[in-house]
Amino acid sequence: MNLLFKNFIKTPSREEVIYEECHKRLFYTSLRILNNSMEAEEIMHDTLLKYFDREDFDTIRERDAWLKRVCINLSIDRLRKRKVEEGMYKSEELINPVIENEYVENYSFKGISVEDVKNALNSLASGYRLVLSLLLFEGYDYEEIAQITGLKEASVRSQYIRGKARIVEILESKRSNRNIN
Repeated sequence: MNLLFKNFIKTPSREEVIYEECHKRLFYTSLRILNNSMEAEEIMHDTLLKYFDREDFDTIRERDAWLKRVCINLSIDRLRKRKVEEGMYKSEELINPVIENEYVENYSFKGISVEDVKNALNSLASGYRLVLSLLLFEGYDYEEIAQITGLKEASVRSQYIRGKARIVEILESKRSNRNIN
């Protein structure tokens, strides 16, 4: 290979490699909690910046668990901050943020599409959405969610049951409306 050409080939830095490995997972974790892509992207960047300020972990598994936990904690903090701000401002834009449409496959099961499920999840109160996201998508159990959120384990179970029931109710209503039309 030509020596001159070798000078133009850039080896990716440690930060670039880790960013490529982790940024999508962190973004979608935060997006499920916050329901806002701009805030989710900011949380993803904040999480990675915190990681780059510390020493490396012994294993990739430890690194990924730490990143996931920090991302979730930052997302919950942002959710709490948003609740405080909503209490201070009664603007319709802040209370009902526009739900952003992103590409979703046109998959359907028994007349319910992926988009329907996403919309039902996004329409839930933030507490229900948070518990469902942590339990169903992130794989935490009730005890871990209680530790993360500061709620009692019984409250986490209750929010999960109520949130799940509300999603089922929304989806059944949507399906029955389609059958009528």
